[in-house]
Amino acid sequence: MIKITKDLLKEPLLHFLLLGGIVYGYFSFVSAKQENAKKVIHISAYEKQELQNAYEKKYAKKASKAVLDVLIAQKYYDAVLLDKAFSLQLAKNDALVRERLLKKMQFLMQERSKFHEPSQEELRKYYQQHIEEYSHVQSISFSSIYFRNEKDKRIAQTMHLLSDVAVQSSLAKALSEPSKLPYHEENASYEAVAEKYGKYFAKKLFTLRKGMWHKAIHAKDGVRIVYINDKKVTQAYDFESVESRVYADYIQQENEKLKKQAYEKIDAQYSLWVE
Repeated sequence: MIKITKDLLKEPLLHFLLLGGIVYGYFSFVSAKQENAKKVIHISAYEKQELQNAYEKKYAKKASKAVLDVLIAQKYYDAVLLDKAFSLQLAKNDALVRERLLKKMQFLMQERSKFHEPSQEELRKYYQQHIEEYSHVQSISFSSIYFRNEKDKRIAQTMHLLSDVAVQSSLAKALSEPSKLPYHEENASYEAVAEKYGKYFAKKLFTLRKGMWHKAIHAKDGVRIVYINDKKVTQAYDFESVESRVYADYIQQENEKLKKQAYEKIDAQYSLWVE
């Protein structure tokens, strides 16, 4: 019997099985421990102070320790239910919650997309690379999505859609309300645009960057979200005379680039499946 046991102990297969059993047992123990571990709801000193301030503002008196304990208990209760609600994906189909969360995520991506101030050299380089944007515009080709009422809620929603999803101008016509004016204008002069759409619209239009959607501009007949397709330019303006525009455009481009990179990092963790 002893001999058999010794022989068995020398078997590599037995060693492998024993090791596997130990590893399996360890991970089963850790997994069970993690399942039983409670999530920690942390209420910071700042949050605690906020609770006190809100109470004092509402009731015009200082919060006692007993009251503060109740406020903390309420905050804990809400945090537990919210955490559980998110784990159950209850917010997934709630339009109001989704909208607020999306705005929050957009803000977080912008906050994390801060960059250093550009030097004069960087601005001059950007100016040279985009010289067309800082030249006298002879004529302009553009597409515009029309809304009759400037307070229409769809304007902001449409702008978010166009900028976030990067819709091509040729595909965006369906988003526009019917208009007597054409969706696309080709090689239009400043005078022609001013006559059709108004002087304010023309003045704004002829300063916009090419290849992107721009926020709604007031026109004679309502407001229009604009996409600049092309420009025909003549002489470039001196850098000094357009430096403030160059700076603003550089900042906007860098923000867009960094925001896109932030989104791509998040997007890499997901895939799309359309049923």
